[in-house]
Amino acid sequence: MLNVKMMCYNRNMIKKSKILFVCALLSCLALPVSALSETQEDVIVKKCNTIQETLKMVQKKDARVRVYLGSLYEKILTKYIVPLNVRLVENNVTNVALIENQNAFVEARILFMDDFVSYQRYLEELTAMSCKTNPQEFYDKLELVRIKREKMTEDVGKMSGLIAKQKALVVNLKENL
Repeated sequence: MLNVKMMCYNRNMIKKSKILFVCALLSCLALPVSALSETQEDVIVKKCNTIQETLKMVQKKDARVRVYLGSLYEKILTKYIVPLNVRLVENNVTNVALIENQNAFVEARILFMDDFVSYQRYLEELTAMSCKTNPQEFYDKLELVRIKREKMTEDVGKMSGLIAKQKALVVNLKENL
């Protein structure tokens, strides 16, 4: 009888320890990715005005870049990719690779626009924050903005790759006609 009670007690202890472990793990996930040292916090607080000005400059330049790239991608799609595919269809020439590239280009362009809007939103929230009152929260938000900007860079790279692929497909089409 004593062994049965000990087994039940051990099972309850194991369950409790698992629950405590999960709770401890979840509380760790809520902590910031990288805690700042006091020195780092002091630097952020002291250089807050400069940081904010720099972020606002980046925000303005990125907005210009988005307008430029957005219009460039739109022009490539509407003036070159779509008209070529329409013309090929009208002339009963099928080129699956060109159609697939057009579809990939449209999807990548939409993703670029969505990612850029998300990045701009995070950047706007960051520039509205005061780095003097809560440098740790400011830094955590900055890290998120960096991740969003990295994603945008990947999107631009993908778009460039699709443009290069389009050029190669057109050259191949010309050679085969």
